[in-house]
Amino acid sequence: MKIDHLKSFHRVAVTGSFTHAARDLFLTQPAVSQQIQLLEHRLGTKLFDRLGKGVGLTSEGKVLFSYTARLFQIYDEIEMLFGQLRDLETGRITIGSTAVIGTYFLPQIIGGYNKKYPGIDIDMRMGNSYAVLNMLISGQVDLGFAGRLKIDPRLNSVLVHREKLLLVSSPDNPLTERATVSVDELGKIPFIWREKGTQTRALVKKWFEHKMGRNYPKKSIELQNLEAAKRTVVEGYGLTIIPEISVRRELHVGLLKRINLNGFDLSFDYYLFYKKEKIFSKAAEAFLEMMAGFRLLSHPEYLKAHLSIKK
Repeated sequence: MKIDHLKSFHRVAVTGSFTHAARDLFLTQPAVSQQIQLLEHRLGTKLFDRLGKGVGLTSEGKVLFSYTARLFQIYDEIEMLFGQLRDLETGRITIGSTAVIGTYFLPQIIGGYNKKYPGIDIDMRMGNSYAVLNMLISGQVDLGFAGRLKIDPRLNSVLVHREKLLLVSSPDNPLTERATVSVDELGKIPFIWREKGTQTRALVKKWFEHKMGRNYPKKSIELQNLEAAKRTVVEGYGLTIIPEISVRRELHVGLLKRINLNGFDLSFDYYLFYKKEKIFSKAAEAFLEMMAGFRLLSHPEYLKAHLSIKK
């Protein structure tokens, strides 16, 4: 049974005329008549009765019409929905992100995107780099922003931002008044780690082990998020190493101060990840194009170049 034959049947049933149906379908009347004959032959029953100048449905035709009415209502809904998706009137994007990108970059992009495309829903889920990549691989999110753990053959990646890491403490710490400080001078000052699984923690830990072996820190605590780490240091407890963008306000108003540690020059790279077989929806494509124009990202040109290639 061909969909074109059902379309012809449905238009004849709606208009009560082979001529009108042919006009609506941009066909000749003989072509419509032939399609109805083929459909009747396929179903083994007569679908129309001649009624003077028009036609009416047989009892079997009425049964078929009850189905085609539902079929073409759904057909019209599909066309309307995908027209809206194409024109960005409706849609949905799911995003996974680590704390820095998800807290200090994406909110501004999402706000601008919502003003331009208010019909698109955005669902953002936070986690460390391991969690974000697992969300992508399992299909829970469309796009992921995280640090690179290792090359995964299932994922594409694009560098979008490089963020400098700073060693900070409260202004009461005398080390903040020094032009430079050696690692040995950190002594027994407590250190605040991010939770296990974060790539910044792994990077910092590797640096300390290279400089001091496993002797530092003598005393430490582990906190689950950036805000808790900042607040603890502001209140006068210990030191932490943290992305610069997350402490700009605190440094500006004097709640925190930077310690210039000899030989310490670490930064962390953040990538866009997505599945290799992934075809971006119009909504996701528009989101990434907006992100590529975001002035706070250090490497938007990589994203722009990648999007132009992907098109």
